[in-house]
Amino acid sequence: MLTARPGRDNGATGPGADAGMVTAELAVALPTVIVTLLAAITALVAVATQLRCTDAAATAARLVARGETPTVARSAADGVVGSPAQVLIRTDSGTVTVVVRAAAGVPFLGGLLRLPAVSSRFTAPLEPGAAR
Repeated sequence: MLTARPGRDNGATGPGADAGMVTAELAVALPTVIVTLLAAITALVAVATQLRCTDAAATAARLVARGETPTVARSAADGVVGSPAQVLIRTDSGTVTVVVRAAAGVPFLGGLLRLPAVSSRFTAPLEPGAAR
């Protein structure tokens, strides 16, 4: 005849004695795992945004360097970044410098928490015959 119910603490040892311990440990560790995962995903999003800003600045600078208008260069940079970005174009003594700045958002939070904006700068020499 069985007098003890499985999972109850009756002083017994063995596999059934620690049945609730794993659940408690998981309940404590799960929020930490979720926050760590969210932080890692946020870092990846920020790095990806930084790389897109670098590509956009290079694209816009090359377009202006070969004679395209700043409007065309801004449009191309916006297309590369893929999100609203601030594009600053400056032409000085034979070079063009483009700075692209974009916000890097935290995924899954719908804009409740924003990272500082990331930016990138690219300078290219003006090609001979390009409008100054």
